[in-house]
Parts: sequence; C-alpha cells; structure tokens
Amino acid sequence: MLPDVIAIGVQTWSTDVAALRRYWAAADDLGYARITYGDGLWPFTHDGWTMLAALACATRRARVGHAVTYAFDRAAHHPSWLAKRAVALDHLSDGRFDLRLAVGAEDRATAQAWRSHGIPYPRAAERLAALQEAVTIVRRLWRGETVDAPGPHFPMSGATLAPPPIQRPGPPIWIAAVGPRALDVAARHADGWEASFLSPPKFARAGARVDAGLRAAGRSPGAVRRSVELDVALAGATGDRRAQARAFCEARGLAPGHSLLEAALIGDAEDVVERIAAYAGAGATDLTLGFADFPATGMLEAFAASVL
Repeated sequence: MLPDVIAIGVQTWSTDVAALRRYWAAADDLGYARITYGDGLWPFTHDGWTMLAALACATRRARVGHAVTYAFDRAAHHPSWLAKRAVALDHLSDGRFDLRLAVGAEDRATAQAWRSHGIPYPRAAERLAALQEAVTIVRRLWRGETVDAPGPHFPMSGATLAPPPIQRPGPPIWIAAVGPRALDVAARHADGWEASFLSPPKFARAGARVDAGLRAAGRSPGAVRRSVELDVALAGATGDRRAQARAFCEARGLAPGHSLLEAALIGDAEDVVERIAAYAGAGATDLTLGFADFPATGMLEAFAASVL
C-alpha cells in the first residue's frame, strides 16, 4: 500500500499542441496532483510560459508549473518578469501555480546552446548566486514590498509589483538540484526540492544534505517538499518487468543495465507500487513521472486505475 503522503505529478514535453491538450485534460480528470511543461529554446518544446497559460485554463484541479525555468539571465528571466508572469499564471489557474526553478546543467552542450543565441551562460557559482538573489526579490515583490536591491546581479531601486498573486504570500517556489551547493541553496530558499533520475538510496543521500542545510538555516525538516523525476514504463496485466525493461531500453537507446534503470518505475502495478514505496522510504513526498508512451495516454490511464 502506498503512503498517503506521496503526490503524483506528470511531466510533458512536446510541440504537438493538440496532443498536449488531450494529455493535460486526461491527467487533470484522472486526479494527478501536478502537470508540468518544459521551458527553453530547445526544439522539442514551445515557450513554457505561453504554454502554461493554456494549461492553466485547460485544467481544473492539478497544480501547474514548468518542468523548470531559470533565474540567472537578465533578459528572459529577470526576477521582476518572473514575478509578474507567475502572478498572471497564479490568477489564470485560480491559485494552482508553482514557480519551479533550476540552476542549469553543467555541461558544454547546454552552455553552447544558450550562447548560440547570444545569451550568457555563467559558471555554476554565478548561476547559483543569481538564483538566490532572484528568489529573494521575487518573494519581496509578491509581498507588495518596495524593493531596493544593490545587486550584483539584479540591482533595483524603488521597484514594486501589482497586482498581487492569489496564493499568499506567493506561489510555492521549487528548486531542482542535485549537486551539493545547489542542494544547500534549495534548503535555504525553496518550498520544494526536486531531483532527477536518482535511485532511492541516492535520493536519500541527497535528502540528507538538504536536511543538513535546513538545520543550518534554522528551518524545520518539513519546510521543504521533496520530489524526484522518474521515467515510467508500466507493463500490462500479462507483461513482465524484464520484457518492459528491454522495450524501454530499446526505445531510449540504452544498454541493458544502464544506470537510468535504477531510477525508473518499470513493470506491472505491483512492481511500481513497491518501487514508489522505496522512494517514500527515502524521503520523497512527491513524484514527477514521465510515461514512456507519451503523448499517448494509455500508461497515464493504466497508472491512474491500478496505482493512484
């Protein structure tokens, strides 16, 4: 049996708007707790803010947010614009919006993708510093304060924001983090922390780092929700885990025994429930799931019927 604390959300990435509308409506009707959509200049996604406005209006119950968006670029992700757009989405969703931020991947390809558009991609330490500064400014603007901030990343003088968000003092802020310094930032500043593709033991170790950061910041252990992003390949009633794992590896171009399989929910409903219980035991309060047959809704519906 699953613990009641686990909230199950789904992640979506696509440029097929008709398919996304069907998927969002199905996920909302089936009772998933959260639906996210990507953000960025990648070829496999539209603009995340525009698409989330449509998502907010197409759903009634699920919380909505980006898979992640960013807070280190003054042009597209200035904290005043983050705060203003978040308020609009909070109103469009009747108070169901989460602002989900990330530090950015630490690899050459990601950096080059940003720089090819003439957008700076600073080193990790600078991105982390900008993220912390942005979160502080966003929260102050949501509270209706007049912000005088010296910078160094986002200097402001007499900045205010209206109207206020529906959620008070503002939408929950999630920070996606895996590295030690990013985990410390999440512990100090986030309402929710999300990791990607970690096995239960690795998730527990990362969570211990978050706990240490919470203690250092004088925050309680329950101050931050904890989520992990996972792939799901749900087998039918007659399927077995090995066959589903082989099909999953073939579809993703992974070698058998790839480490990603340690952080996936693969098999029938009983296998998946057991695996989710392991994540709950490792400290997860939430899961964000990417179904292997997306944008088809077969696994989404089967999971809702047999697991949710």
